Amino acid sequence: MICAAAARSLVWVGYDGGLTQYDDNGKYLKRVENYRRPIALRLDSERRRLWFLDAADYKLVCLDADSGGELRVVPKAAHPAEVGSSNLKIYMLEKRPVEPSLGLDPVDGSVWVADFYGHELARYDAEGKQLFRTGGFHEPFGVAPLGDGTAWIAAGIHTLSLIGPDGVSKQDQAGVNEARALAFDGGRALVWIADYRNNRILGIDRNALLKKKIGGVELPLALAVDGANGFVWVATQYGGLKRITATAEAVTVTIDTPETPAALTVDKNGRLWAAFPDAGEVVCYSPAGDRVCEITRIKSPSGVAAE
Repeated sequence: MICAAAARSLVWVGYDGGLTQYDDNGKYLKRVENYRRPIALRLDSERRRLWFLDAADYKLVCLDADSGGELRVVPKAAHPAEVGSSNLKIYMLEKRPVEPSLGLDPVDGSVWVADFYGHELARYDAEGKQLFRTGGFHEPFGVAPLGDGTAWIAAGIHTLSLIGPDGVSKQDQAGVNEARALAFDGGRALVWIADYRNNRILGIDRNALLKKKIGGVELPLALAVDGANGFVWVATQYGGLKRITATAEAVTVTIDTPETPAALTVDKNGRLWAAFPDAGEVVCYSPAGDRVCEITRIKSPSGVAAE
């Protein structure tokens, strides 16, 4: 592994067979091997907790972020990919089936689970207690908690829904075509949307009023917000990584990558971390898009979380 010097904090990487913890210089710290394929890693720095789904059986797991000790397990928190429950053949043609995703509330630490193949949305408090589970969503790709007990969810191919603290829809909004990812930008009070089939990124406010629109982003799949610098990073299907500057409403950096990353996250220093399963590495990029850090020889990295 090769890394440039930086302020030290924790980085967790999920891979086929377990989890590994590093500092953000890439120094190996510890390994946890009790999990088959951790995905959708979310790090709650305030409460020192790491949340993820184990894609072997789709249980929801909470670990102590420092020690790696298991704090909570919720069995069968999401459904596996099944032919017949969704148009799996289409998604398989796009390299991999769609996995369930997690959203972490920035205020109370609750965890929202967008269960793609179960067509459900669930919310758990910071201790892992289920607050609700509700169904009727057609292919929920992602969820973005707003920090006030509500969250926007990609509720269908063409629809977004604002879900209240009780799990009931408060508002539906059309106008997207496969919102593959959502991300909340607290500093700008915007929800960013990867509008996949329309090849664009949208920014809406809490009331679904359109505030930002950036076109020419071919097949956006994943988002990571760099709130401090005013950037949004986008993983695309075939066009590498894109950095969007929120104020300019434009793509300002493009990074060629060896493949489509399985996961993205931004740390407190504004650095982007991307997991590349086929290449077997996790790469860190500076806010300017320079490759400054890499952790190599990882067996099919499936998730990354950095503080």
